[in-house]
Amino acid sequence: MALKNNTYRRNISSDGKLELSLQEFKKWLKRFDLDKDGKISKEELREAVRANGGGWFSRLKGSHGIKVADSNGDGFVDEKEFINLVEFAQRNLGVRII
Repeated sequence: MALKNNTYRRNISSDGKLELSLQEFKKWLKRFDLDKDGKISKEELREAVRANGGGWFSRLKGSHGIKVADSNGDGFVDEKEFINLVEFAQRNLGVRII
């Protein structure tokens, strides 16, 4: 699992989900902001899903995640919308944000 590296706590809950603080989750997700514009695009979120074991469904999950989190409809998740990704991540990335 991509989230399980040395920079993140390794707290695994009884249901097998990796527990991260909101700050740890933000830090992890920002690794996928390849153009460093401070926003997460559909392609960048797709890569985050794929890197965390999303496999064949990474394209679909990435698109769905943007639709869920992108409240202003510009096709990106910015800092103001970031919290909207938490629920998506808990359902689709095998993490629990604590």
